Amino acid sequence: MGQMYLQKFVYRDGAAKAEIDEAWATAFKAFARSGNWGGVDKGVSHQQTYGTGWGGYVLLDVDDPDAFGAYQAFHLQNFAHAVQITWEPLFDMDRAFADTIANLR
Repeated sequence: MGQMYLQKFVYRDGAAKAEIDEAWATAFKAFARSGNWGGVDKGVSHQQTYGTGWGGYVLLDVDDPDAFGAYQAFHLQNFAHAVQITWEPLFDMDRAFADTIANLR
């Protein structure tokens, strides 16, 4: 397992439905081709996508920083006009604090 990331995408205020539909069409084609929303062939593994009324989240496992850079560039080139996108590295808080919690028992 590489570094886990949580990607957040929020539909931009004022983005026309046609722009959002076009972005989704591009995303669906990328996912069908590569198995992830960024169109990279390896180095970024899609784990899950969660949708909301305002956008959603994507859980990613990244094994290759260069592939992740290509994944991010694809998003910025194809989707940034319709959605605001952020990526946050994640860590396992349960594991990180397990000893502290166990010592408080």
